[in-house]
Parts: sequence; structure tokens; C-alpha cells
Amino acid sequence: MIGNLNSENDVLTGAKQTMISWTKVIESYEAVPAIYKTSFEPQSADAQFPYTLLTPALTKAKGKTSEKLIYDADDAIHILEWSGGQVIKKSYPYQTVNTVEMGSILLSSWLTISGITSSGAASVSTIDFNTATARHFAPFVNKLRPSLQSVDETQLRVEKEKLDYLSTLNFKLMNFGRSSLVRGETILQILLQPEIRKPMFALLGNIFQKTISPAHLVILTDHELILIQDVLHGRNARQPQYGGIWHYIPLRSIRSLTCSETENDWLKLSITVSSDKVIEKLFAVSSKPELEQLCAHFGK
Repeated sequence: MIGNLNSENDVLTGAKQTMISWTKVIESYEAVPAIYKTSFEPQSADAQFPYTLLTPALTKAKGKTSEKLIYDADDAIHILEWSGGQVIKKSYPYQTVNTVEMGSILLSSWLTISGITSSGAASVSTIDFNTATARHFAPFVNKLRPSLQSVDETQLRVEKEKLDYLSTLNFKLMNFGRSSLVRGETILQILLQPEIRKPMFALLGNIFQKTISPAHLVILTDHELILIQDVLHGRNARQPQYGGIWHYIPLRSIRSLTCSETENDWLKLSITVSSDKVIEKLFAVSSKPELEQLCAHFGK
């Protein structure tokens, strides 16, 4: 496990507490914590040490997370988890990953991988980390998403400009969408759904509403389906909301894409992936033509 950053006589300052929550880059086999060495793939003297991260256990609203060692080797992402006094290992070949979820809310971030492990079992793994160290996970996310041939900046700029019309509708999700594009992929369709709120009751002339679904953006490209969701607003919707949730789903993993009506007169987009996991998004009835077009695009 991660060693303590302070000695007995040191005061655990705010800065040190923050550093304890940071993900660390491990650069050599000697730096791998002893508890993981027996599960870590043997490294020959002339082999290049794989890209490796150590994420500490964190205390979050949902409970305490577990410490994990993550590394990239043999075209797979390997996750070693320290849980219940033992190391549990899961390996996901990049080509068998069905969905990738990235989430970031203030200082709390996570990466969730769903797919088929090297042992042939369907599984899901979540890695929690401090948002300040999110940059360390970029190499993994880049390999988990489509790897396309490099293109010039002009083509990438053209694809990003397809999202510019969203600037007056939802500037935040527009920027998230622009930064989510992989170099070389082509956008086929864009669909934005503003936040869906339902009136609950009126008091002293004020109408109180409940958020049914946060604002979300759907981007269909020629290689993947990108879903970007805003942070769920609290009671005070005027306060700025930081962060979001991203789903990256390769088209090869989608088993079906269907649209249906709900009991409350909304439309539900259901995305079934190869592992029978279903991701659902709500839309206003006015979006029915766009949703039918989206399903038709996928059919092609």
C-alpha cells in the first residue's frame, strides 16, 4: 500500500493530505509495492517497463474505495486491486472492452471499464482517483478508444466546428464534445437534450421542480457512440456545476439501438452493448425525428 507521507513527528498538513490522495506514476519494477510484485507480470532485464499507476484508497460519499495498481502490457489493461487482505487481478484486452466511462465531479473522478477479461468472463472495474491527477490516465483512455490514422489539423478542426452551433444552447457540453473527438473520426450525427425538469408543487408563488434527467449530448461518429452528461444539479440550480460523465462505446460493441416511449410521455434511447449492459437516456418527444435518424444511422 502507499506509504505515509509524514513521520510520527510531522503534522499532517492540508498539502500532505492532498498528496496522499494523488495517483502516483510507478517507473520501475523496484518501485512496485511488495504486495503487488507476485501478481505483476515478470519483467526481463531488457523489457521496457510498462506504463503503471498506483491509485490510493479514497474516502468518498459512496464509501471507501480500494487501492489499485494499473498497468499497460501485452495490448491489455491490467488492474490489481488490494481488497480483503489480498490482491485481485483483472486483465482487459483492449479489443474486448465494451464501454468506457469517465466521470469527474469536483475533486472526485473515476474510470469504469466494462468488457470481457482475458479469462473470458464479462466484468466491470472502476478506478477512483483525485481529479488533480486525471492527466495520468490519458494514456489508458487513448488506448481504450479508437486508434485511428493521424490526420491534418484542418480535418480535425472541421469536425470540431460541427459542434459550434451548440454554443448558444449549452456551451459547456459543446466544449466537452469538441475535446472528446478522436483525431481521424467523422461525426455522423449530434443530438443535444437540455435538462429535463418536472414541476412538483407550488408554494407562495414559487414552483418547485425535480430534475428527471440532466442535460446530455449524443455524438455518433463512424467509429463510436459518445455520450456526455452534465452534472446533476442540486436544489440551487444557479450554483455553477463542475464536471461531467462521458461514455465512449465502440460501434462494434453495440448490439442494438432502440427508441421507445415512456409512461410519462418522454422518449427513451436504449443502447444495448455486447455484455447485455443497457445504457438509457431520456429525451423530449420533440426529439423523435432525430432519434429515429440516429437509429437509422446505426442500422447502416
